[in-house]
Amino acid sequence: MTIGGISSDLEFRNWILQQPEGQTLLRCYQCGRCTSACPVAEIDSSFNPRLFLEKIILADEALAEERLIWTCLTCEQCEVRCPEHVKIPQILILAKVRGLATGNTPQTALDRARSILRQGRTIQVSDPMIKTREKMELPDLGSPPVEQLTKMLTDLKLAKRLESTESRYGGGESE
Repeated sequence: MTIGGISSDLEFRNWILQQPEGQTLLRCYQCGRCTSACPVAEIDSSFNPRLFLEKIILADEALAEERLIWTCLTCEQCEVRCPEHVKIPQILILAKVRGLATGNTPQTALDRARSILRQGRTIQVSDPMIKTREKMELPDLGSPPVEQLTKMLTDLKLAKRLESTESRYGGGESE
């Protein structure tokens, strides 16, 4: 259903609201403090957490199709500033999950997910990293539970899907 240029999908909004974090969306009264606290919005004026929440409130599933939501750092500054404690980062993660189902996944995100599936980490731990951790007296990272991760993703039927999913965006470096 399209209303005033907005693709309305109550199923999308209801799905968000069914999630524990998503229920906090109903407390949002669009004050804009989230956007004023956002370091990404400071650099890129097109990134606007308040507008993202508005789109979900209006049941605009087009948000799940926006590449811009993948720019969120999940730093939680928006949530810290929110007078109603809306779980904004978690809600944007839910929108990303919904977008993933429609193919809205930048190649870099797919590559990171595949790396976790294969190695248990998004980056390989190098000798200099280990030496730095030792100097800082940080605990050993140990081995990631790759078998457990693979089993969990296989049980959820995500492992094969992840391996076969291609980015609609073409995998450019600017992702």
